[in-house]
Amino acid sequence: MRLSPIFISFSVAALFSVSTPVQAKDPELPPLAKMRDANNNNRIERSEAAGPLVGNFDTMDCDKSSSLDAKEILGFFQGVDCPSTDPRKKSAGPPRAANELLFNLYLPRTTSMFTKIVKPWSEAILKATHGTIKIKFTSSSLAPINRQLRMVSTGVADAGMGIHHFTRRKTVTARVSELPFSARSARAASIAAWRTVQKFGKASEYKGVKLVGLVSPPPTLIFNSKKAITSIKGFRSLKVLAAGSLVLPAKLMGSAVVGIPLPFAYEQFSRGVVDGTFSNYGGIKEFRLLKFVKYATPIPGGVGNTSIFLVLNKKKFDGLADGQRDAIMRVSGETFGSYAAGWDANEKIAVGDAKKAGIQIKPLPAVAMKELKKRWSAIEPKWIKDADRLGIDGKAAVAFYRGELAKIEGGK
Repeated sequence: MRLSPIFISFSVAALFSVSTPVQAKDPELPPLAKMRDANNNNRIERSEAAGPLVGNFDTMDCDKSSSLDAKEILGFFQGVDCPSTDPRKKSAGPPRAANELLFNLYLPRTTSMFTKIVKPWSEAILKATHGTIKIKFTSSSLAPINRQLRMVSTGVADAGMGIHHFTRRKTVTARVSELPFSARSARAASIAAWRTVQKFGKASEYKGVKLVGLVSPPPTLIFNSKKAITSIKGFRSLKVLAAGSLVLPAKLMGSAVVGIPLPFAYEQFSRGVVDGTFSNYGGIKEFRLLKFVKYATPIPGGVGNTSIFLVLNKKKFDGLADGQRDAIMRVSGETFGSYAAGWDANEKIAVGDAKKAGIQIKPLPAVAMKELKKRWSAIEPKWIKDADRLGIDGKAAVAFYRGELAKIEGGK
């Protein structure tokens, strides 16, 4: 992915809720998986897999039958590990060389999040440490998407990335970048979020891990296949695909919400299940939605930015030599946020491709935008309340974040 914000914000429970079992020992496939079951054998073979089932197929295939049943699919997305064949053994992840840090990768290597950010960062570490530290990426995910922070903290992998939405009660500060109308670029949102966490964050938010980077994708817009939106009422007729932190904005603007992540959007648009979604232009291009989407409604500062963390296992990091730790942080932290400039560059190209595909960009009239801001005004107080629970001055943190955005976007 260029990782679209939506990809990374899965509404897991809604997406993979299992239908009533036909038999106790053989439950039906979840609804979306069932649509892929071409031979109707109540299993998903490798050739039938789509979306996150593709990259995680081997991890999910607990019984190594080369097919996935309902329990394996549901268990993976609910964070349930495969049962161990030897109860005496605990999974500690694959073996790795002394100079390697195993990075759990749940994203396809073709995504912009990997090619523009994670991979360049790993190459920078190799160079900064003079080859003494190498990032090794897993061939498939060692844990469900919603368990990435826990997986790294327990040492199953040495490093990894994940979405703050899945740990939203624990990791609050960085989610300030999820607020609407905030940032005009991924780079600005990423760096401003890092600075905010450094000033206001609590150590308890990243227990067992070393936070080495934060990043947010380019700001999201509202896309649809039906009509140009000229009033708030226009959103009511849309069935919007949204997940994670973007569900609330969709509900507040009056749309019907289909809680499915963007990687499944192609099938949903093609079947007429949805006719709208939140994304940036890169996401629309990457997930092959250009053929369906006809209209784009730009939102100054974005609907919101998915907040993504990059962490190392704390014990592993502390066990490195002083010089190695210093070298890693020289290319991480605020510097890591600068890699998001590549994401922004990719977004500009995608805007051109969207225009060539015939997507019409129609800003909301001033009256409608004023009403939308009023409706979304409930989002910020909710985040402030979450921050206050951790002992963080939420209002001050928001003011600081927006101030840093202004400095960065103003070139200061």
